[in-house]
Amino acid sequence: KMKAVYAAKAAANPNNGYSPKEPLTMKNIFVLKTSNEQENILQLIQQIKDDPNVEYAEPNYIYGIDDFEVGEIITAEEAAKMESSLVIEVDDPLYPSQTNITATNIDDVWEQYTTGDGSQVIAILDTGVDYNHPDLEANIWINEAELNGVAGYDDDENGYIDDIRGWDFINIDNAPLDDNMHGTHVAGIAGAVGNNGIGIAGAAWNVKLMPIKVFQASGSGSSNTIAEGVEYASNNGATILNMSFASFGASFTLKIALENAYVTALLVSASGNNGTAIGPCIGCKPYYPAAYTFVIGVEDGDGIYDNYDQDGPLFSGHPALLNYELKAPGSNIISTSPNGGYVYLTGTSMSAPLVTGSCALYNQIKNTDNKEILFGDFINSSNDNNFDLLAALNTDPSSIIRIIQVAFDDDIDGNQYVDGFINAGETVNIFSSVRNFWGTSGNIQMAIEFGGNELQNEYYASILNITDYTSSLPPLSNYAYNINTTDPFTIEINEGIPHNTEVEFIISAWDEDLPSQIDTYPLKINIKNIQKIVGPINNDIIIYPGSYAIDEMVTVNEATVTIKPGVTISFENFGRFKKLNNSLINAIGTKDSIIEFTRGGTGYDGDGTVLQVDNCTWCKISKGYNTINGGQLSINLTTSDSDLNNFSYSQIETGVTCSVAYSNIQGSIDLRYNANTYLY
Repeated sequence: KMKAVYAAKAAANPNNGYSPKEPLTMKNIFVLKTSNEQENILQLIQQIKDDPNVEYAEPNYIYGIDDFEVGEIITAEEAAKMESSLVIEVDDPLYPSQTNITATNIDDVWEQYTTGDGSQVIAILDTGVDYNHPDLEANIWINEAELNGVAGYDDDENGYIDDIRGWDFINIDNAPLDDNMHGTHVAGIAGAVGNNGIGIAGAAWNVKLMPIKVFQASGSGSSNTIAEGVEYASNNGATILNMSFASFGASFTLKIALENAYVTALLVSASGNNGTAIGPCIGCKPYYPAAYTFVIGVEDGDGIYDNYDQDGPLFSGHPALLNYELKAPGSNIISTSPNGGYVYLTGTSMSAPLVTGSCALYNQIKNTDNKEILFGDFINSSNDNNFDLLAALNTDPSSIIRIIQVAFDDDIDGNQYVDGFINAGETVNIFSSVRNFWGTSGNIQMAIEFGGNELQNEYYASILNITDYTSSLPPLSNYAYNINTTDPFTIEINEGIPHNTEVEFIISAWDEDLPSQIDTYPLKINIKNIQKIVGPINNDIIIYPGSYAIDEMVTVNEATVTIKPGVTISFENFGRFKKLNNSLINAIGTKDSIIEFTRGGTGYDGDGTVLQVDNCTWCKISKGYNTINGGQLSINLTTSDSDLNNFSYSQIETGVTCSVAYSNIQGSIDLRYNANTYLY
C-alpha cells in the first residue's frame, strides 16, 4: 500500500506564507511515494521541511464525499410516467417532491426574477457526472475550442487534450463520467434542466455544469488531485465551484488552489456528515474546505448528522476564525442518478449544491463581483433552518459589526517580563479586531469598561486611556476587518494583585451611524504574580520556599539545583527544566512541606521533556488542568532500579506522563514500590 507526502518548492517568502503573484500551477508540487508500509510519514515530512529549498511539506490528505444515505431509487421509465400538478408552471414530473426548492423560496425567485440564462458555469468537483443524462445533457459545459478543434490536439492550450466536457483526474482522460452516483446527484440539484417535461428541476434551470472527476468510485480522493481539479475549474472559466466533500485534514496545497480560485469564482462546500462541532472544544474539529472563511460552508438545516458551527456564522471562537455560513435542506433529497434515473440521498453533500445553484441565480440577477456582499445577503436573510434566496435578493444591506478577536501586548518599556503573559505591575495594550458582516459601515467606535465585580476589578487594575475609554477605526466595507493597532486600549495591573487573579473587562464596538447596535465582548484576563526561574543555570543554586514559574527552556549545565521544601513550580507555555552535562536536580521535600510540580493554566502540549529530576522525595507531580491543545505535565525521572528509593513518598497524579527505569508508568503510584504512605 502506497503512502505519500508532497512538498512545494517555491521562492523564499519572507512572510512564511504563500503570496502568489500569478495563479497557482501544480508544476512546483511534487508527490513523493514510498512502498514501505512501516515508513514514519510525519518524520519523513519533517526531514523534507528541513530542506531550505522546500517551502512546505504535508501528507497527501484523503478527502471523502462522506457517508450519505441512499433512499428510494426511481428509474427513467418510472419518472416519465409521473405528472406534475402544481400551480407554478413547472412540468417536471418529480418537481412536487422537491421540497428543498420551496423551503428556500427558490421557486418564488423563478417567478419574480429568472430561472437562469446560462451565463454561470458551475464546476462539479466530485465522482464525475453522467453528462449523457437526459435531465443534465443540455446544461453540460462544452469547451467549444476542443469540440471544434482537432482530435488528439490541445486546441485551447490549457494542458488537457480534447477536454470537451471537463476532465477526469482519476483516470486521466477526457471522460469524467460518474461511477458512483454522488456527482450526478449533486449536479442535478444545482442545475438539472427545468421545465423540460422530465425528472426534476435544478435550482438554476439554465446553467453550465462543468464535470471534474477528482474522486474514485469509492468516494475517496487526495488533496493533491482535488487541488488539480480546482485549478482546472478556475483556469477554464468556472464562476462557482461546488465541493460536496469534507475532511478534517487541512491541506495547504488545496487551500492555496482555493485561494487562487476565489479571485474569480465563488466557492461552496458541504460541512460533512460526522455530527461534529467546528470548535474549539473537546472532541470538536473543523472540516475543510467548508470551514475556511472564504468558502461558503453549508450544513443541513434539518439534519442531526451534520457537522455544525456552534457559534453561528457571525462569530467564531476559533483562533483561525473558522465558520460554516449557511444551512440548506439535505435530507431525503431527490435528484438525478447515472443512466437516466433518479434517487433520494441524504447528506450535506445535497445541501451544498442547492446553495450553489442559488448563487448562480444571484450572480446573474445582481450582476456584481462583490462576493462578500453575497455572503452577507445570504447569511443575514436566512432563517433558523435554511437560507432564503428570495430574501437574499430583496434585502437591504446594513453594517453588522462584531468583535472577533482580542489580543494583548506586554512589550512595553518598563515591564519586567516581556513574555506574552500579563504580570503584576505591568502595563499592557489590548487590541480588538472587528469585522463587518454585511453592508458598508460608517466610522467604528470601540470602548472598554470594567465588568463583573467592578469595585474589585478597579482595585486590581486601571484603564489608562482617555477619560471616555474609547478607540476608533475608519469605515469597514463588506466582510472587511480591522484592528485598533494605532489606538489600543491600555491597562495597568497593580503590583500587589494575588497570583492567578482574574480581572474582567467588557469591550464594545459599534457603527457610529447605528449607535443602538452595539456588540459586546466579555474579556477575562488572568494575572500572574509569581517569581520566574530562568536559564541557563551554570552554577549551583538553591530554590527557597515559594511559588515559581518556568515558561521557557531552562537548562542546568554542570551544576546542582537544590529545591527546598515548600516550593511550587508551575510549568507555563513551553516551560522545560532540563539537565545537561552531569548536572543534578534534587527536590527534597518533607511530609509537612511537600514540593509540587504542576502544569499551569497556559501550558502547551509541545515536544520534549517538561521536567528532569534526579531525587524527588515527598514530591507531588500533578497534571494541572487541561489547557490549549490538552497540554499536561510530563516528567522524566533520571534514575535506575537501584536508585528508586531516591523517589520515596512521591506521587504522580493520573494523567501525568511519567518515564523512569520502567517506562509508561501512569496513575497515582508510590515510586518506592514498598512504601505505603501517600501524600493524599
